[in-house]
Amino acid sequence: MKFKIGFMLLILVAAVAAPYFIKGRDGKPLMEFGKESLDILSTEKTRQQYQKWQDENGVWHFGDDIPEGVQTEVVNVDTAANIIRSVKVAKEEEEERDTPAKVNTPSLPIPMTVDPTEVSEMMDNANNIQKLMDDRASQLEAIQ
Repeated sequence: MKFKIGFMLLILVAAVAAPYFIKGRDGKPLMEFGKESLDILSTEKTRQQYQKWQDENGVWHFGDDIPEGVQTEVVNVDTAANIIRSVKVAKEEEEERDTPAKVNTPSLPIPMTVDPTEVSEMMDNANNIQKLMDDRASQLEAIQ
């Protein structure tokens, strides 16, 4: 049992280390240690700035080409970061105050989708359909 576990760990280590030793089409290892392997981290190359401004209609615009006479705000973005600011959800108390009072109207309970006054008619229809099915079954038996 210990041999099997040790063998599986050896295979796992070999699988993780293999890309550092296997050469790609360009003759370099598929993965390598060093500064080049840290390109995915935040650097000066991944940081960008752009301007945002609001026009006379209240529409926000973003970009580097700014029209003259417009006040702009500088926005800094790091393309290596995948962080989105969370959205604050309004509390239930605030929502209840903002919504108008509900009018009490007679409604059906959730499981019931039929008006109770129509139930007897539906039962009659179901009985008629059952009679039709029974008649059809007896006709099919008579044929065979």
